[in-house]
Amino acid sequence: MDPTLLAQLVLNGVITGVQLAVLGLGMSLILNVAQRFHFAYSLTITLGAFVAALLAGLGIPAILAALAGVAAAAVLGGLIELVLYRPLARRSGDAALLPIFVTALGLSIGGQSLIQFLWARESTSIPFELFPIQIIPLPFGLQMTTLDLATLLVFGAIAAAGVVILRYSRAGQVVRGVRVNPTMASVVGIRPESVFVVIFVVASAASGLAGVFAAARYSATPAMGYDPMFAAFVIAFLAGSTAPGLRVVLVGLALGVVQVVSALWIPSNLTNIVVFGCLFVYLVLKGLGVLRPLAPATARS
Repeated sequence: MDPTLLAQLVLNGVITGVQLAVLGLGMSLILNVAQRFHFAYSLTITLGAFVAALLAGLGIPAILAALAGVAAAAVLGGLIELVLYRPLARRSGDAALLPIFVTALGLSIGGQSLIQFLWARESTSIPFELFPIQIIPLPFGLQMTTLDLATLLVFGAIAAAGVVILRYSRAGQVVRGVRVNPTMASVVGIRPESVFVVIFVVASAASGLAGVFAAARYSATPAMGYDPMFAAFVIAFLAGSTAPGLRVVLVGLALGVVQVVSALWIPSNLTNIVVFGCLFVYLVLKGLGVLRPLAPATARS
């Protein structure tokens, strides 16, 4: 095995993984704090990409178009929680998980179809140039592009900020309180429903940003949100329901590296199988009792 090729794949895996880490962090909050099986995460990823690509195509500067895509994803995520999930949760009570999942699935499929009908009927993809892409040579024969560097810096900063905020800030304490005991949080003046909306807005904005970068790397396509959405679900499950933010980020990085390095043995168009393979192994080991809950310290976020 060529060590330079392996090192290049690991580097590419870190670049992929840092994006998955941010998506996984958002999904972990949605699943474990808001208690929503948010399959429509794929829709906010796709919407962010298409809004950015379409506005850029109209002559809007790429950075402004990207910000508009992020804002559109954030607004959609907040509306999904306010208009769809919250009323379902109130009517269904403890049995709300399945109705919310079905609603999210229908919204994801319907949203993808609507995007394809409105914007992708003539062409299945819309290109988006965030900025000119150039190759940056690195030591030991490695290389990355300017888009890779921007991805590392932007998503690395978001992941680091998320970990610090969840662990050390007042906002993090509020999130932990709502996750552990929403009723008690309400007693001390915290409104869990407001926390849920904030989580959806922030996580959806991050997903829209991931969509923007994916469109800049490949192009905007109607089905582009599904693979990263599934990966985010897997990261949230692998990290655990009480995982601190740092563990979620590390799981995301590891999954990205494993997924990219697996291209040495698996065709590149099938590497997503690795994501489901990791989840399958995790569920089997957990079912056999091999995996045990970690120490109480994992209650931190």
